[in-house]
Parts: sequence; C-alpha cells; structure tokens
Amino acid sequence: MGATGPHFSDAELRCRGTNCSADGTRSCGVNGCQQALVDALEAFRALVGQPVLIDSAYRCEKHNAQAGGVGKSEHVEGLAADIRVDGMTAAQLETVARRIPAIRGIGRADHQQYVHIDVRSTRTLASWCYSPDGKWCSYYPPMAEAA
Repeated sequence: MGATGPHFSDAELRCRGTNCSADGTRSCGVNGCQQALVDALEAFRALVGQPVLIDSAYRCEKHNAQAGGVGKSEHVEGLAADIRVDGMTAAQLETVARRIPAIRGIGRADHQQYVHIDVRSTRTLASWCYSPDGKWCSYYPPMAEAA
C-alpha cells in the first residue's frame, strides 16, 4: 500500500483506471503514491483551507497509457496528482502550488479547472498548460498576470 495522509485516503490516491486489473475487468486499485506527494497535498490543503479533490493520483502503466499520459509520467512513479478545489480556478490553484517548495511540476488546465502537481526531483520548476482537448501546450500566464 502506498502513502496516505490525514486528509487523503487510500481510495482517493489509488489507480482508478478501467480494465487495468490482472484479469482486465476492473481497476487494479493499487496505491503507489510516495509520501513526498502526500506531504505536498497536505501542504496544499493547509494553504487553501478546504478539501482538495483528487481526479487522478497514482496510475499503473496500463491506466497511464489509457489516459494518454507520457511514458515516464510522474503519475506512474507515484509522484503526481491532478487536483481541483471547488470555487477555485486553475490559475488560482497554480498560484497556491507555487508556494509549496516540494512541488516541482505544475500543469494547468484552465478549461477543466484543475492542475497537475508533482514532486519530481529536479531543481527548476516545470510548468505547462493543457489545451481544451487535453493536450500539452506551452505555458501561458493567468490572465491577471498577463495584463
């Protein structure tokens, strides 16, 4: 079993892929999340002061491929989560994520109002955005920052 925290359960963090179990009929249900990710999620929750909803955290390789994830995805390593918070925009979520030193990867999806966060081991922050069709696109600043 992978890491959990006071505000993040095994059920929220485990693989939710369809048909990725050994027999191909259901999710494998594995929680492969690393403690560093859960610690970053707890820090994020403390800053926003409300529940953080996990759309996707750990993904087995089969689920990651089904989701269109990159081959060396931090999700497969248990180092990433796609999150949202009710009432917050993706740009607001990104601003919070940038305040947490352990978060080294941030992908913002303005059209779906979520962010990908990860605790990769690089020194520099990687940031990117997702287009409306869910594909990676170059980073762009939130509208308030662009003005």
